[in-house]
Amino acid sequence: MVTGAGSGIGAEIAEHFAESGASIVLTELPESLENAEIEAERLQRLYGVEVLCKPLDLRSVEDIERCVRSIEEQVESIDILINNAGVNLLSPALSLSEEQWDFVVDINLKGTFFLTREVAKTMVRHKRGSIIMIASHDGVVGSENHAPYSASKAGLIHLTRSLAAEWAKHGIRVNAVSPTFVITDANEQVMDDPQFRRTNLPRIPLRKFAVPEDIANSVLFLATDSASMITGHNLVVDGGWTVV
Repeated sequence: MVTGAGSGIGAEIAEHFAESGASIVLTELPESLENAEIEAERLQRLYGVEVLCKPLDLRSVEDIERCVRSIEEQVESIDILINNAGVNLLSPALSLSEEQWDFVVDINLKGTFFLTREVAKTMVRHKRGSIIMIASHDGVVGSENHAPYSASKAGLIHLTRSLAAEWAKHGIRVNAVSPTFVITDANEQVMDDPQFRRTNLPRIPLRKFAVPEDIANSVLFLATDSASMITGHNLVVDGGWTVV
């Protein structure tokens, strides 16, 4: 199950799993579900795997529970959950509104927790599972004008550790991947801006931005038996941003 899978990093993660032969559930916001459906048709055609699409709004616990029940009616088990869906906004902390704070934190942290909890209930019954949170380098180091985003991603990283400790006895591994800036179709114009590149590339020792494949490769590794002894870990995929 991959959340926010209609485009960008989520779509790339889904493709990596489809190429590996996995059956997949893609989720997207109801108003963006068509993107996920187009992606599902493409993956089915290319790799011959089963792909389901479900609408999901992480701001609603009721919608989360409904979505998971709907999936359980169609598949035997959810073995892997990739919590990719998330939002960001830029605002100075001194002018940040309550609505802005709640918008980011409710999706990135609260909604992600309640979805993870519902899916974990099915994993407990089957005594196996791998859960991966897509966090951020902003959850490891601070960034200007990113207060709710940084707080939510740092919370997600520590939630990963807490759930890993709590659910290991059920055969469930919980890990996180923290990317640096990732070039996608949605942000390519911003990241190609000369000022953006001058400001941010020198802070990355490898002197390059990530691409969705970099994140998908890391997620696929953590999800499989190749990482069977890894849980509670935050894999930072940042070209060295957080070490300097």
